[in-house]
Amino acid sequence: MTEDLENGSYGEKITYVSISPDGSLIATFNPYKSCISIENVLENEKNDKAMDSRTVKTTIEVDNNQFFDKKPQNILGWSLAVSDIIDNDAGLVAISCITDDDMNQEETIEEGSFQKAYLRLSSINIREIHYSLLHIPIEIVSYCTNLFFIDPNPVSNPLPYVLFIGIPFLILALPEFFYVSKILRGDSKQYQLSRTYSKGMIRLFKFSLNKNCYDNGTSIFHLGGVVTFLKSFKKNSATLVCTNCVKIKKFKIKLRKNISVSKSNTYLLPENLFKKLENIKDAKINWKYILKSRYQEFLMIDTNDHQKIKNIEIYNINTLQLVNVFHRHREEDFLISNDNEPGIFSISTDSRLFAYSYGDNIITIYLMESGLEVVSKKFNDICEIIFLEFIDDDKKLFIIEQGKGGDVKFHIWLMSGCLNDYFPIPKDDITLSDNIFTLLKYDEHYYTIAKANGKVVFLNDKDNENQFKVIPEMFINMDTFDENNSIIDKHEHIYYSHDIEPWNDKAEYISGRFLNNDKKFLLIIGQNSIQLWKSKSQNFKDFEDFKSFENSDLVYIFISNIPFESRPKFQIKNDMTTIIIHACKSLAYLYNHRHIRRVDSKEKHQKFVSGIKNIIKDFIRKYPDNWKLMEVQYPLMAYLIYSRSFSLIKYILFGTNGQTSSQEKNTELLHRPQKNYVSYPYYHELRLYDDFKLEDEDLISTNDLEFALKYCKDRDAVILAYLLEYYSENSMTHIGWMINVTKILPELSLSNHDYYANYMDLLLYKPCFGEMKYNFPIKRFKELSVHQDAIKVYMPLTRLLSPKEIFGYKRMRNNILPDIYMVPLSNFTSYNPKAKEKTKKTLIGTSIASLRCLRSILIPPYYRDLNAKDFSPFLQIEKNENEFFNIPSMGATINSRWRQAMKYWVGPLGLYIVFLIIFSTLSQIYLSDNLNYGLNITMIVIFYYIGTYLLLIELMQMVKYRSKYFTIFNMLDLCSIFLGIIVFTLILLVRVFDKAIGISNETIIVLTTITILLLWVELLLWFRLFSVIAINIFIFGNILKKIIPFFAFMFILIIGFGHSMFILLGHPSLLDVYPSTSTFTLDNGTENLTLTGPSQDNPFDTIWDSILSMYYMNTIDLNNYNYWQLKLFALVANIVVVLVLFNMIIALMNDTFNNAKEAGNHGLLMYRAELINDFERLDISYHSLTFYNSPYICFHQDPELMKKWMKKSQEFRETKLYSWFNESVDKEIITYDNEDIKSWYEALIMNNENQDSLSIISSSSSAPDLMILGS
Repeated sequence: MTEDLENGSYGEKITYVSISPDGSLIATFNPYKSCISIENVLENEKNDKAMDSRTVKTTIEVDNNQFFDKKPQNILGWSLAVSDIIDNDAGLVAISCITDDDMNQEETIEEGSFQKAYLRLSSINIREIHYSLLHIPIEIVSYCTNLFFIDPNPVSNPLPYVLFIGIPFLILALPEFFYVSKILRGDSKQYQLSRTYSKGMIRLFKFSLNKNCYDNGTSIFHLGGVVTFLKSFKKNSATLVCTNCVKIKKFKIKLRKNISVSKSNTYLLPENLFKKLENIKDAKINWKYILKSRYQEFLMIDTNDHQKIKNIEIYNINTLQLVNVFHRHREEDFLISNDNEPGIFSISTDSRLFAYSYGDNIITIYLMESGLEVVSKKFNDICEIIFLEFIDDDKKLFIIEQGKGGDVKFHIWLMSGCLNDYFPIPKDDITLSDNIFTLLKYDEHYYTIAKANGKVVFLNDKDNENQFKVIPEMFINMDTFDENNSIIDKHEHIYYSHDIEPWNDKAEYISGRFLNNDKKFLLIIGQNSIQLWKSKSQNFKDFEDFKSFENSDLVYIFISNIPFESRPKFQIKNDMTTIIIHACKSLAYLYNHRHIRRVDSKEKHQKFVSGIKNIIKDFIRKYPDNWKLMEVQYPLMAYLIYSRSFSLIKYILFGTNGQTSSQEKNTELLHRPQKNYVSYPYYHELRLYDDFKLEDEDLISTNDLEFALKYCKDRDAVILAYLLEYYSENSMTHIGWMINVTKILPELSLSNHDYYANYMDLLLYKPCFGEMKYNFPIKRFKELSVHQDAIKVYMPLTRLLSPKEIFGYKRMRNNILPDIYMVPLSNFTSYNPKAKEKTKKTLIGTSIASLRCLRSILIPPYYRDLNAKDFSPFLQIEKNENEFFNIPSMGATINSRWRQAMKYWVGPLGLYIVFLIIFSTLSQIYLSDNLNYGLNITMIVIFYYIGTYLLLIELMQMVKYRSKYFTIFNMLDLCSIFLGIIVFTLILLVRVFDKAIGISNETIIVLTTITILLLWVELLLWFRLFSVIAINIFIFGNILKKIIPFFAFMFILIIGFGHSMFILLGHPSLLDVYPSTSTFTLDNGTENLTLTGPSQDNPFDTIWDSILSMYYMNTIDLNNYNYWQLKLFALVANIVVVLVLFNMIIALMNDTFNNAKEAGNHGLLMYRAELINDFERLDISYHSLTFYNSPYICFHQDPELMKKWMKKSQEFRETKLYSWFNESVDKEIITYDNEDIKSWYEALIMNNENQDSLSIISSSSSAPDLMILGS
């Protein structure tokens, strides 16, 4: 063995084995034998069954001398990959020569070299170019200001108007420049390394199994790494993936007459994996690390350090997306033997379950779609786990153990949740050669073993023709708990069916007998049920001693939907799994037959319901881990929801005390959400639609939460409250708990359901909607909104990036990360995947895309004709203005979608600015006395085109939203554009074309004045796109709303005083009250002349003058009136109007401003939500909508912006969602005898332990007859 592992000129002398993604092809390669062997396992299995000795295989000769132009000196090893059958019997095989450079690239760039200088320049030039753009707005502002103030005749040159009006827009755009500049800062080491080349290479061969031929191969130079073919979904094409210590390279390969590598894309490794490999600094260890981190299209990143809770990231290389983040819990007494190795993992063939072990004797099962841990099992008989794989349609987990002495052992773990679920496999049952066990001891790079699609392949004997061994399917021969034919007691007792089957209206006599002559168990087979009863005492004395629930426990029941035609035989397989499933199905049957006329039958019916619940509850209490596995494999919660098992559901979710389970102890959490029922492996086998009397289409895409929402109405809706409370409370530890809440929020928000509205309002104040801490290991974010006075929003990096895309994401500092929180709703802003727009890359597709692009330029985009469910849940939600916009998570969601919506609305804003500029310039020209400027046709055409474009936007909104369109702001939008077009047309007709249309120049001037004011007000409203101006506008509006009542009070008082003064001084002749005139003496040297000044006008001569005089009371001089009553009245008016009212309004506005600022943020979110809603309903390319899309949204917690929500959340902290209901039904006490039921379980387990066995059965052998549930 030592001789085989010594280094040679082509790396280690090792035979490599690989299996195709679908498990049909197996390939082996030894660089020293210069050949690749490929065999079709599926065809060979068919030939074996047909007693045909022919094998479907081919061999490809590889000439190592022709493989390299120049053979590298540092070959580390090789990687082998084989594709599925792509076209008829043709496929591809790839071998990669891996060098030290591929697995440790840090030493490949020499400091001071030309390559180093080039890489630095390529990463810096992006920043430098962007920084240079910052000077442009400054120069424009300087130029247009000078031009505007220096030009003596600005009317003759419209450019100053254009630039000056555009200054605010440019100034507001400056923060965007600084924003982009800021996110470009960061290290670029991985980017630089991704641009380097290695000395490795890849060789591709096309082969044909039936023709037993192959081509000469195609080479890919300057790249080596771990190669894998992804699952092929297109004919004549395949995707090859090559992974090294820095990047992932994907090649699109066309399989025609020759191999054509049509396209390649480069993606950076996830940062945590890159940092891990960088710290190892050992090429061979890095190679091993990558090998163990890859499985088909999945890439796992295991974050190992010495803390108790760490994370696992899984990426899908095919979609480039993060699948999920899993939290793993490490045992305190577990000592890390080697931190340079990732954990052992496997993913089920349907990508539903994820099994993980850190190499000890503990295996944890997770749900892929939610990232939640299902169960963690410790195998005391296992020393160190070195391999895992789901087999037999994911019903079993195949385990390879390396013992203390280095011996290799095999084990099976059943995934059904049954009690007897673990089986060691003797070596003799697998029939592998001793050489395999020897290789497995020394195998560090998975050379001798491969897995894919539920198949496990071992490299058998490299000197033998049969170089590999495929582990066949493994069947567990589990004995049954049933009637023993040899000791059946022929003595039977007749019972009245109304006592034993109260759900049957037809009364008949049914028989019962002791099971296998054991008086502990009484077996009763009725019209449509099989029941097994156990005496509460030691034994039944006789048949008459059976008193139903008075002295017996119901330990098993199965109720068929149709009566038995003949007497069935009692038989239980798969121990408690069958018992629990039959109990759940029986609950559903009893619910369907709950309407019983006889009172005594109703009571007996309810006793059966309680008895069945006892069976389930006692099993859960004693074996919670088995229940968890069972519950994720079978939709058991659906049965409990349908049967309205309130107390049992509450027990499962909240435990015996009715309190939410501990967040830290995962063992207490008994239920996990799953997205739809069809994802359960046994969904079709259980036939839920028959049990629930529903259509299959109504259940396939439904989950527990939706099912409770649809079918549990009125008082039954407490089940929905239980589930929402359970998910929201547990979501503080992992966002995966809320995967189904996202989907039902639109329906939950409908105001036509009172109890739903209560749920929605209270749910939004749960801690998870503002206090869910970000607990992912990813530290890079894209900043989506970092403006002042708004919640700062970030999008975590959840996909594989191309090298240059890394500059769009900023690494968050460690001191800021603790203040980053998550929106608890994953995929909240994602669209229905079926609603994506797909345009084929053909000539017709390209033409259609071009026409759509041209149409979008010429006319506004129209609204997409999609169902409401095709839009994101965020758009579907009915937004309550009083509550929705106060929720931090909802504010963060709105801000996360704002950037892309703003980019669209800036276009109409720019058009409106041009519209205003042209109107202002041309109207000024055509209204001047000098009409020698002529007719500017181009400007006029542009003006009318833009006006029509903006008018179409308003009309389309009017048609789309109908009565909801008619708001003050929308009417102002419509009137400003319409009035602008009308007034400009009148100016042309009257002033340019000199048409006599009965409108004077004075009227034109007045209309133009009003229009200009209206257009500027409209421009100010357009600037609500920018948060600074928007908040001030909303503050102004809120202040106006608050003080309008006070203004009304003040003006009424002023009118009253003014009217009084009018009465007092309106008739001075009656009171002989005239103002005294001023006299002056003029001495001209000879005599004194007396001059009399002009008499003072009466400020209260008319009613309108009186009102205005009272408003300006402090500026009116009444000293010329010698009428004391008038002065007294004026004093009172001065005190009331000037001193009191004006100071009151100052104090009121000061207090109102502080309150209006918070309301301004509220109004900003409402406005943005409105524009986002409008934008995302437009017929815009799907890529535009998903560019800023992410399943996760994060935000920086700001107590000032969140104080209102935090205060109310604290008030509701102890209030449960189900508190809206009277829970008298949940106070039901379930009594049962612990010892009796325990002995029943022990009898069943003991029976199985004595008789169960495991067999390795080849494909040609027939499988044992399995029990069909419900039969």
